[in-house]
Amino acid sequence: MSVIQNIREKYIGFVIGAIVVALVGFLVMDAMQSNVRNIFGSDQTLLAEINGKRIDAKSFEEVRQRYEDNMKAQKKGAPLTESERLSLNDQVWNDILNETLIADENAKLGIVLTDKELQDMETGPFADPMIKQSFTDPNTGVFDPSKVSEYLNSLSQGKGEEQISKRKQWREFEESIIKSRLNTKYTDLITKGIYIPSFVLYQMAKERNSVASISYVKLPYTMISDSAVKVTDADIKDFMNKKANLLKSEEAMANADFVVFDILPSTEDSAASLGVLNTIRAEFDSSKNSEEMVIKYSEESMKDIYLTQDKLPAEKATELLAGNVGMVSGPFLDNGVYKLVKILDKKTMPDSVKASHILIGINEQRAEAVAKSIIDSIEAAIKGGANFEQLATTRSDDKGSAQKGGDLGFFGQGMMVPEFNDACFNGKSGDMKVVKTQFGYHLIKVQEQKDFKPAVKLAVISKALQASENTIQNAMSKAAEFKSKATDTKTFGETAKKMGKDKRVASGVTKIQQTINGVGTARELSRWMFDAKIGEVSGVINLNDKCIVANLTSRQEKGSLPDIETIRPQLENYLKREERTNADRKSKRQIIITRYCCLWQYYG
Repeated sequence: MSVIQNIREKYIGFVIGAIVVALVGFLVMDAMQSNVRNIFGSDQTLLAEINGKRIDAKSFEEVRQRYEDNMKAQKKGAPLTESERLSLNDQVWNDILNETLIADENAKLGIVLTDKELQDMETGPFADPMIKQSFTDPNTGVFDPSKVSEYLNSLSQGKGEEQISKRKQWREFEESIIKSRLNTKYTDLITKGIYIPSFVLYQMAKERNSVASISYVKLPYTMISDSAVKVTDADIKDFMNKKANLLKSEEAMANADFVVFDILPSTEDSAASLGVLNTIRAEFDSSKNSEEMVIKYSEESMKDIYLTQDKLPAEKATELLAGNVGMVSGPFLDNGVYKLVKILDKKTMPDSVKASHILIGINEQRAEAVAKSIIDSIEAAIKGGANFEQLATTRSDDKGSAQKGGDLGFFGQGMMVPEFNDACFNGKSGDMKVVKTQFGYHLIKVQEQKDFKPAVKLAVISKALQASENTIQNAMSKAAEFKSKATDTKTFGETAKKMGKDKRVASGVTKIQQTINGVGTARELSRWMFDAKIGEVSGVINLNDKCIVANLTSRQEKGSLPDIETIRPQLENYLKREERTNADRKSKRQIIITRYCCLWQYYG
């Protein structure tokens, strides 16, 4: 015991010091590790922050993929174009942005949706339109809330995969109608709070109905020559400082010069495309399975439609309409594509059809089996005497035509999706049939067919006139040669002049801008403009049908004033006009004073 007491007395200071050193070391180590993580391990999953809410790349991609799947379903699985993909990304981002911002505002304002409100939206007399549509009796047109309750009870029973999937779909549907109702509450709060006071309405009416006559003299700015008006750098800087709030950029922008090297198909490329079609012409002529050859050789899919004269290539229309089934024509050039065509069938077709339809869509809230059941019940009701137009008005998901009783008016061959088109043009007036398309199930009523004309069904093997790898490499080599000579802003302009290339300008480009005038879709260029240094020359940027080399001339950060040289022309014109106005006012005052003096002298 005395030993322990001795240690306590003699070494207590040492022990406390050791503990303090250990704690400090631990904190320093933690801080260093934190800094190392910040420097070498930045958060790669963070896409954005909206009002402090984290938007990670994974959640964005999940939403984007769902949107893309829906769009592909509408295009029957066809791949998206670059412009469609960019538009889709913008739509996803805007939806996430709006949803997050409105959710924040709702939370601040205390806007919520209670369980009782949700119950009313599902089984109340003013149920959500989607629920009303799915649980309305097609025979009576009356919404039955008890059917909703029965369906919800059925969801709580069973544990199979199908039942689990149905419950998941219903939860997602509930989330969507909750968000929609909360958005409606927020917008109603704003719109209901906006009004125009009576005195403002009175003043507006007075101004609208008041009439006045005036006499005026027009004095054009050209009365004062350019040489009489001087605008200095000091004038421009002074104006920029006074109007700083107007000139400051709301977002970062950049300006660059660039030259374009077009990638155009050569004569050899044209001959190559023609050569392929000429080689297979005999095989196409004798083939018993033309569709298989289209799948094997063509760059466009088989289209199961009949074409009248106005839908055929102008220079080949007469030949194809007069030809026999089995005749092969081409190859010929049509809108930049070489085509080899074979007549598969001929018949007389209506030029246009008038039809009505009722659409029951297939979406995240309504499975295909449910949609089919609804459309079948509607068809049975109409065959039993129910009014087609009335059911179209109350039940169709196509709200545009629903307002007209489902009437689509007259439309031409190929204007509708293939399944819908075939039902209308291959049937006869008075037909009523159910057809499934990428949008859902349609009950189509063919009302009238008119202007019957001869038409042909074609198998088309197409080869787009494209630049070969050799042509692409030649354009890239010229661009690379330009890049090797242009190392800064000065040599960029000199090289463009020597090589005979027009120097174009990309001005006011934002960080996320997708398209640029004179270039088209050029995300790579706008991204480079914010990574590069002022005066830097880019590498060769390949943009599919062209490649470019750019020189970054200036960049304006968010909230800053623009570079004086980039805005000088606009400000000079404005300030010169102001100077002319002031000079004109002085001139008018001088004329008035002179006349007054003359009158005084004359009359004494």
